[in-house]
Amino acid sequence: MKKLLLIGLLIGSATTAMADKYIETRIGLNGFGTYNHDNSSTVYKEKTSGVGVDFAAEIMNSVNDDLYLGAGIAYQINQENKAKNDPLFRSVPVYGALKYKIGYLGDSSWETFVKANLGYSFNMKDGGDHTPKDGLYYALGGGVENDGVVLEVSYQDTHSKINKTNYDYSRWTFGIGYRFR
Repeated sequence: MKKLLLIGLLIGSATTAMADKYIETRIGLNGFGTYNHDNSSTVYKEKTSGVGVDFAAEIMNSVNDDLYLGAGIAYQINQENKAKNDPLFRSVPVYGALKYKIGYLGDSSWETFVKANLGYSFNMKDGGDHTPKDGLYYALGGGVENDGVVLEVSYQDTHSKINKTNYDYSRWTFGIGYRFR
């Protein structure tokens, strides 16, 4: 916990020293997910059903014209595990974010970007008789933005441990958001 607070303090200190800041809020829908888990040396892959939902907020600061660094927090309602009819856990990841603007989409005013998130996910029980442990969170993606509107596609992965079994919940997220300057 002390390491997480120290990382948050460093990110916060670094971001307040930069000039061009904005806050971005986003809602995302999760699909095409899997729960990968291992029991001893065998890895199992279980499909998901339904749709998961993410609510996220980030503060981003420019390092230069194209590179942005920041921090974010999200609340994630994960998809159900099809085999168990149980979403296993909900997640609240706290993460550092890196965003790089590539250029404009053709002759339009839509600007393209790639993005990476890395952090720690606080996982909580969502049905069932299990208690999930917290774990690593990361996301890689890209998208377009224009006049404050952000459209994003990302691959996300959240790690947890339930009853001595390591779980890795991976999924694709399609998000829409708004950037407040």
